[in-house]
Amino acid sequence: MTHTAATDAGSATPPFHVQSTAQVLRDGFPLFPHHESVSALWSTKWRDLCAGGVYPFGDGQLADFEPVFAELRTVSDDDPAILYRPDDYARPFLPIGDLLTVAAQAAAEQGAVDQARELFLRAAAVYRIARFPIVRSPLGQESWEKGKAAYEQAGQLLDPPSMQVAIPFAHCDTAAGDHDTDIAAYLRLPRGPRPAAGWPVVLFICGLDAYRTDHTSRTQEHVDHGCATLSFEIPGTGDCPAAPHDPASADRLMSSILDWIVDTAPEIGFDPDTILARGVSTGGYNALRVAHTHADRLFAVVAQGGGCHHMFDADWIHAQNQMEYPFALADALAYKFGYRDADPTAAIAAYAADAHRFSLADSGVLASPACRLLVINGTEDSIFPIEDSILAGTQGSGTDLIVRGGRRHMGNPGAEQIVYAWLDEALAARA
Repeated sequence: MTHTAATDAGSATPPFHVQSTAQVLRDGFPLFPHHESVSALWSTKWRDLCAGGVYPFGDGQLADFEPVFAELRTVSDDDPAILYRPDDYARPFLPIGDLLTVAAQAAAEQGAVDQARELFLRAAAVYRIARFPIVRSPLGQESWEKGKAAYEQAGQLLDPPSMQVAIPFAHCDTAAGDHDTDIAAYLRLPRGPRPAAGWPVVLFICGLDAYRTDHTSRTQEHVDHGCATLSFEIPGTGDCPAAPHDPASADRLMSSILDWIVDTAPEIGFDPDTILARGVSTGGYNALRVAHTHADRLFAVVAQGGGCHHMFDADWIHAQNQMEYPFALADALAYKFGYRDADPTAAIAAYAADAHRFSLADSGVLASPACRLLVINGTEDSIFPIEDSILAGTQGSGTDLIVRGGRRHMGNPGAEQIVYAWLDEALAARA
């Protein structure tokens, strides 16, 4: 294996669990059939998820995507290489998203609120898959901007609504590569009168490909459970102004957001003493980090499907494009962490050689105290290895580790309900 250095909290690169359970291996790592062609991606990986409205197709409908993938198959001769050319891949989605947006606007003008909301959400879902897995090209950027516009129209029609907020990036360090712009976020507040102490607030830390426009059902669950939600992107994704290549930029981001919550608590109605965080997928990495770096400012944290150490092993990185993720995971993560070369192969090579600078074990972050923490994932995760969840979940005395056998990334199906129950229990135990 490439990375062999031991750390205080970790160990040398392991033989990963998924290497022993996969049905098909290539170069020692799981090989998934959906990488063989565009039609294989749709028929063996995405179509059923789309039909069920499951990530990454939340808020979407099958009828909106069937013609797009039919066109992708035609224009590419079913060659999966098109999935690695962001603008060629995005192009067939845009007309469908535009038609849905026009229909949504017409419904809104007619006062058909439910229909308008559904159509705006469907448009946002189409634009989401168009810029998947990360915004890194002109049409990807166009899709992101159009997706935000559609979602923000839908957000006004949600119950409770989703509101745009601009948070000052007070801890910005331009010398370290941060952009001196506000942190864009979406805020949802529970229905009804605020509690005497204010609403607990969940910082919803988005992932690599699912941004603040993409978690309607999750934020709905949190507000239904009595928590305000604040959704925002992580460094290197969406509109996040924090430097992608600086491991400490996430700390400056979180400090700025936490300061804003405290400062605006009287006006908005937050309980500044009950701030929680939930990070999903790559956002789970950031959740693990903030649980340690800001332990004294957070009440509890959930890290779902995140990595922390072995996700940065070179051998794992070089295998990511053939495993569970739909496509181009290594390319997207290299871009997210600031390794941006016109040649994706060169970007991945640079990222793989340097990635352990982001390790929470090598940096000592995992060895520092943490707030109350839940780490949850599935044993068969081949996006981020289950070894990382076990490593992070066995640090300290206030951490709960749930490893779900036979489940893949994020521990679903069934992990969502566990997360909400764990947060309810944590909140109920407040003194």
